[in-house]
Formats: sequence, structure tokens, C-alpha cells
Amino acid sequence: MSLKDTATRVAILDTLAKHITDQLKAAKAELETGLRAAKAETGTQQIAVDLAGTDIGKATLVQPKAAASVIDEAALIAWVHKVAPSEIVTRLVTEVRPAWRKNLLDTLTAAGVIEWADPETGVIHEVPGVEMVGRAAHTRLTIPAEGKEAIATAWRTGQLTTVVLPELTAGKEVA
Repeated sequence: MSLKDTATRVAILDTLAKHITDQLKAAKAELETGLRAAKAETGTQQIAVDLAGTDIGKATLVQPKAAASVIDEAALIAWVHKVAPSEIVTRLVTEVRPAWRKNLLDTLTAAGVIEWADPETGVIHEVPGVEMVGRAAHTRLTIPAEGKEAIATAWRTGQLTTVVLPELTAGKEVA
């Protein structure tokens, strides 16, 4: 293959990859919207992925547990000054040492409350400046190796032309 042929191939593949990425984002958004609606209507959070009558995987709406998040940095710093002053680092900016902060937030997240038990005294503190914040649900696609092989085979044998190609060629032009 000549350098010119290689450059042409790269240009084509790059353009198609960008277009496919746009279509993938739109399809994922549509899937997530549909799964959220199904969860609200029937409680369904998972559906099978089917290709020509063969189960090739599943799509799941994942709702992570709420996580501890700092909402008032000053309140957190003032509290840590009282209960664990060695964990404060003072520079031009006063902040809780990152490792201790991460450990604190991980502990609060695991407990599901904004209360911290001092390991030395056993005193339970309500941690100011932190609250439990819900995290956005997202969609997880699980396609095992057999499903991926079925998709590759369907692509090679032209079975996806009615499933994917209309989406890729409809609407706006490839930019």
C-alpha cells in the first residue's frame, strides 16, 4: 500500500470513527432514557441484548449508592482542626491532607452517613461541610466474548446492514 493509500485509509477510518462515536453517544443516551423509563414504569433495570434471536449480553441501569462529598470546605477544615489537627496542612491555602480526606470520605460513604467515629476516643462526630450526594445512574453493557464474536461474525457476513447502517447513513452528513 502506498503512503497516499495509507493516508486515504486513515482519513476514511478517522471520519467514520468520529461519526460512529456520535451515533454511539446518541444510542447510549436513548438506551439510558429507555432504561430509566422502564425502571420508573415496571422496575425493570436490565434487558437482554439479542442479535438475530441469540442472546449476546445484557444492558443494565446501574444506580450507584450515594457518596460522601465535601460541600463546605471551610466547615470541614475547622472540624478537622479540632479532631485531627495533624491532618491539616497549612500552605498559602489551608486544606485537609488529601489521603486523610479520601479516607474520611470513603469511610462516610461506606457507612452511608456523615458521622465519623474517632478511632482513638470512640467519640462519634457529625462531620460538618460534608453530605451524602447521590451519584448519577449510568448504563452498563455486558457483552461476553461469545457475544462479541457473534457481533463480529454478523458484521463480516453483512447481517448488521439493517441494524446499524441506516443509523450511520441517515440524517446529517458525516463531518
